[in-house]
Amino acid sequence: MTIAALLGHFKIDVPRYVTMDGQIVFSGVTASDSGNYTHTDHGTVSPVANHTFHGGEDEPADGPDTPTHWWDDSDALAWHIEDMKRCFPKFIFVPASEKAAPCWIGEIDTGRGKFEVIVVLRRDRGLPSVAKIGGPQLGVSAGRRWIPSPHLYLNGNLCVADRGDWRPDEHTAATATAWAAHWLAAYTEWRITRRWPVEGVRSRAA
Repeated sequence: MTIAALLGHFKIDVPRYVTMDGQIVFSGVTASDSGNYTHTDHGTVSPVANHTFHGGEDEPADGPDTPTHWWDDSDALAWHIEDMKRCFPKFIFVPASEKAAPCWIGEIDTGRGKFEVIVVLRRDRGLPSVAKIGGPQLGVSAGRRWIPSPHLYLNGNLCVADRGDWRPDEHTAATATAWAAHWLAAYTEWRITRRWPVEGVRSRAA
């Protein structure tokens, strides 16, 4: 049993990091003086910001569609673009259109499965919407019953964090993508054990 698993057994969360491919790692990470993080095997990694999973409710509606949006400010949008390039360089940026917000599409590899996801910015600057693209539904068959995954919104989108965890002045689309990687890592574990292994990252073990 790993240290992370042992501490998790006692409901103590340990720091988590996400690789550029979307795999969650717990150990083997060193921090540089410049604030960058490197894993011994995976290279550059990003810390997973504090968050909690929940779900089973409607995803909050986005803000109203208006002639201009916050992402029309090139500096505000560039912050998200640059952070995504740094943390998840394989994700493809799709600029805003007349009817759609800016978004990123890419693959998260949990090490136990690969998932294509879309991360969409919101007009209200709230927590970006995260959805899985294509492939089977998120859940498992149990005899004749279908059991949907925990921690999904009713529309099927991933509930990667509590809305209150999102801080628009500190977080970017890369934050939501890291939370999605953590969600999908927990999901792959749940499919095997039927137990969601974490409720997010709150307390940190020293």
